Amino acid sequence: MGALVKNAEAAQPLERKARVYVLVTVAEGLSADVASVLRRRAGVVAADVVEGEPSVIMVVEAEHRLRLAHLTIQALSAVEKATVGLHLMPAESC
Repeated sequence: MGALVKNAEAAQPLERKARVYVLVTVAEGLSADVASVLRRRAGVVAADVVEGEPSVIMVVEAEHRLRLAHLTIQALSAVEKATVGLHLMPAESC
């Protein structure tokens, strides 16, 4: 019976989430601080400092696109004063 349950679980489709990649350019010397703040925001699954520009790459996920937009705006608002520029790259739903 355990094998049947295991196979039934495997046959169910994986839940798809809306995702956006945000390329953030921040004021010089603030990349680590910005990434740290972003990592603590709801919906942010990653915020990494990278070499060059952009300074930080953030990934936000949510159940649907409207919630994704809300969470992304909230996260970016937390670092607005340190942000010089940004580029939003929504992922296509599969």
